[in-house]
Amino acid sequence: MKKTNVLAFCFKTIPSAIIGIIKPLQLLQKQQLLNFVYKESRQVTNEDISIADVIICIRGAEQLDINIITLGKNKGKYLIYFLDDDLLNIGGLSRSYNKAYFERKDIKDNIKSIMDTCHCLWTTNKNIAEKYKDSFEKVSLTNAPALLLENDKPKIMQSNNPSGTITIGFAGGTDHKTYFNQILYKPFQSIINKYSHKIKIEIVGFKNYSMRNIPITVFPYRENYEQYISFMLSRKWDMAVAPLNNTEFHSCKYFNKFLEYSSIGATGIYSNVEPFTYIVKNKENGLLVDNTINEWTNGLMYLIDNVEKRLDISSNAYEFVKENFDINKVADEICSSIPQLVNYEDNNN
Repeated sequence: MKKTNVLAFCFKTIPSAIIGIIKPLQLLQKQQLLNFVYKESRQVTNEDISIADVIICIRGAEQLDINIITLGKNKGKYLIYFLDDDLLNIGGLSRSYNKAYFERKDIKDNIKSIMDTCHCLWTTNKNIAEKYKDSFEKVSLTNAPALLLENDKPKIMQSNNPSGTITIGFAGGTDHKTYFNQILYKPFQSIINKYSHKIKIEIVGFKNYSMRNIPITVFPYRENYEQYISFMLSRKWDMAVAPLNNTEFHSCKYFNKFLEYSSIGATGIYSNVEPFTYIVKNKENGLLVDNTINEWTNGLMYLIDNVEKRLDISSNAYEFVKENFDINKVADEICSSIPQLVNYEDNNN
């Protein structure tokens, strides 16, 4: 039986493309279930489009992305639009570094045009699936894998020595400065004042003026995702924080921080908002806290003081992610949810 030729493209090779599409489909190609090619938009040729049976547009918003999709449609290809953010609703209370770009009328019109042209919406968030289900013939809701599990190394358990230094981490990008200022600055001040002898705080991805009086180690964001994975695996955090605003836009994001923190053996503290409430069971595989200064402060202190509970949560989270978000399992789920990827001819006769 002829294997399906799958072409995926994104304007830039961002983590969303790597996690959600490239790595799972590369695995399916390795298993000889399909032929897979990924390219950035500017590299896609007419020959690539002609050869492909299925074309996946990853977060497309440019005229060039429309051109590729339109040519694919004219050639009778099966077209999929992958979204892991609600790109039409990035305004409001969100503080994304690319907010101005996605609020442009021409970019919004481009996104709508791609939606109108594609057959299938592929997303990792049920709110996106529900919101745009009427714009596509088919909607496929899948998970993305926990790529930090790919190292195939056994988990290194945290020390349960109460006198040992506890490292607390926060991995984010430049647009996470707002979260830090609004939610974490004062709680971090409080725990440093109380536990200065036994904690260490590390932040990956940003530094701003408000940190000048807080002893925090800051590391630059790794643009290369493979380097980011290696760096995160090297940190060996005991705890990690993932604040998130309670907005319609943020409720359409993926809970990737849960997967990352759980994979490296860190006990995660998460804002008590979607999408974390989809996956985190409070005090079982993570800690959910409301977005107030007191709640975040109390949550941090609770995990610092309760070593055994912290380790239980960490162990539960790691095992949960290993069982449910291993890349092999996610790849199987993708095949079931989007059968066109592996038996295109059978699904289009």
